[in-house]
Amino acid sequence: MHLLLADADKENLKNFRTYIKGAHAHIKVVGTFDDPAKDIIPVIRETKPDLILADIRFFGGMHFARFKDVQDQFPGVRFVVYGTYNEAEYMKRGREFGVLDFMYRPVKPSDLNRCLELATKHFKREAESRRRTQLMAKDYQDRIFQYEEIFLRSLLEGHMSKAREIQDGINYFNLPFGKTPETQKGYSVFIIRIDHYRRMALAMTENEKHLRVFEMLGVVKASIADYQARTFIYGFNEMPIILNGPFVTEEKVLLADKIKQALLSETDTRVTIGIGRTYDTPLECSVSFREADATFGYRFRMGYNAVIPIEFVEPHNHITYRYPSSRERRLVYAAVVGDFAYCRGILTELFDALGQAGTLPETLVAKTVMTIILRISRYISEQNLPFAAEVSRFFPTTSILKLVTVEDGFTFLEKSLEEFCAYIVAHNGKLSLQLHAAAKKHVQEIFYETFSVTRIAAKLGTTPENLNKVFMEREKVMLFDYVMWVRVNQAQKILRETATDEEIIAVQVGFDDVKYFRSIFRKYIGEMPAEYRMRERAKAPPQGE
Repeated sequence: MHLLLADADKENLKNFRTYIKGAHAHIKVVGTFDDPAKDIIPVIRETKPDLILADIRFFGGMHFARFKDVQDQFPGVRFVVYGTYNEAEYMKRGREFGVLDFMYRPVKPSDLNRCLELATKHFKREAESRRRTQLMAKDYQDRIFQYEEIFLRSLLEGHMSKAREIQDGINYFNLPFGKTPETQKGYSVFIIRIDHYRRMALAMTENEKHLRVFEMLGVVKASIADYQARTFIYGFNEMPIILNGPFVTEEKVLLADKIKQALLSETDTRVTIGIGRTYDTPLECSVSFREADATFGYRFRMGYNAVIPIEFVEPHNHITYRYPSSRERRLVYAAVVGDFAYCRGILTELFDALGQAGTLPETLVAKTVMTIILRISRYISEQNLPFAAEVSRFFPTTSILKLVTVEDGFTFLEKSLEEFCAYIVAHNGKLSLQLHAAAKKHVQEIFYETFSVTRIAAKLGTTPENLNKVFMEREKVMLFDYVMWVRVNQAQKILRETATDEEIIAVQVGFDDVKYFRSIFRKYIGEMPAEYRMRERAKAPPQGE
C-alpha cells in the first residue's frame, strides 16, 4: 500500500514516517505534503498513493470540496484523517468522500495501527474484487461466442419481440447484418440437417458426433464467407444460417446447393437444406426459421440430399408461420386460472396476426377458435379440474361454427372468455374460503408444534405460496403471523387463569426459548408476559365478592 502524508506540521510528518516504516513494513510512504496553500492534486498525480493520511485542518474550511476533488480525479484514493473532538462530525461526514476512518489528536499508536489495518483490509478487498472482475471479464471474452449463439437462437425461436432489442444485439455482437443500405432489408433462414442421422448416430461415439458437426460448421462458414451471414451449431445434426440480403429464391437455392456439395465433398456428409422466405426485418427471422423447418416434412416426397425452399412447397401460405401459436398456449393457461385481462391481451395478438394475413381461407376463423377451446378443454381434463363439464356451456359449438370474420372470432372469444374467467374466479373464491377455514382449524389443533408452512400446506393439499396468499387476502397477515397470534392468545389465557411459570407457558404454546416467547409476546401485545399478568390480575375482583 502506498501512503501520502499531509500535514502542515513537519515534525508530525517526520514522526509518522518513522513510526510507519518501523511498525508497518508493508506500507510505503511515497511522499509528504506540508503546504496547505498549494494544490494537492499534482502531488497525488506524481506520487500515486492509495491512501492519504492527513490532518483535517490541512484542507481548511473547504475540506469536503477538496476530498470530492480528489475522489473525482482519483476514484481509488482513500483518506484517513485526524483532528480534535470538535471536528468529529466533519470527519464522520468525510466518509461520503472517501474517508475510511478518523482519529483524534494527539494521535495514539493504537489508533494509527487500527486505521492503517482497516485501510490495508480495504485495499486487499478492492484488489481481490478487481482481480475477480478481470478474471470474469476474460472468461466472458473467451466465451462471448456462446452468448452470441444464445442471442441468435433466441432470435430464431422468436423470444425477442422488440426490433430495438434485436438491433442492439446485432450491434453488440458485431453481426454482419444490415451493414450497407442495400442490405438493410432482406433476412432469410436456411436449416441444414444431416440425412439419416439417427441411423448414423448408432455407429458413432459421442466424441465422433461432436467432431462431425464441428467439422461441418467449418465447411459451412467457409461457404458463406463472402455473404453477410451467420451460422452456428443448433443440434448434433443441424445448423441454421441467417442470410442478410435481398436474395430471390433462385439465388438462395444456388447457395444452398453449393453448401450441400461442399459438405459432401469435404466431410462425406449428405444433408437436406430447408429455406424460409425472405423478410424485411431481423424481427421476422423467426418466421423464416419456422418456414425452413417446415420444409423437412416434404423431403420424403422429394428425396434426401435436397434443397427445399418454402416457396416451392407452400407458395401461398402466409399465415401459419406468422401465427403466434406459442401465445395460444399462454392463453389456455391464463383462461384456466381466470385471468381475463391477460387473456384479452393475448387474444388481441392472435387475431391481429390473422387480420394482417389478408383474405383468410373459408372456415379458418371457426377452426382457429375451435382449436383454442379444445386446448382449454383438454388442459382442464388433464389437470382433473372440477369444471370440465362447464366448457361447452361457455363455448357452444353451434356458435363457433357460425364464425366467419376475424372480428367475429375475436368478439366471440372475448365475451365467452370474460364469462368463463368470471366463473373460474368465483369457483376459486369458494375453494379459497374452504382452504382458509380448513387451515384455521388445522392451526388451532397444532399451533404448539414446530411451525412449517410447507408441512401445513402439504397437509391441506396446496402450496405454501397459495396458503400465504389466502391468509393475506382473508386475514391481512401471512400464515406465520396468524400462528403467532394463536400462540400469543393461548399464552394470554394461561397467564390470566393460572400461575404457571413463563418457561412452561412458552413450551406449552410452541416456543423452545422463553426469551423468544417474551419477545414475540411483546411484539404482538405491546408488553411483557409478566406485565400482562400483573395488569390482568389487578383488574380481577377480590376473591369472595
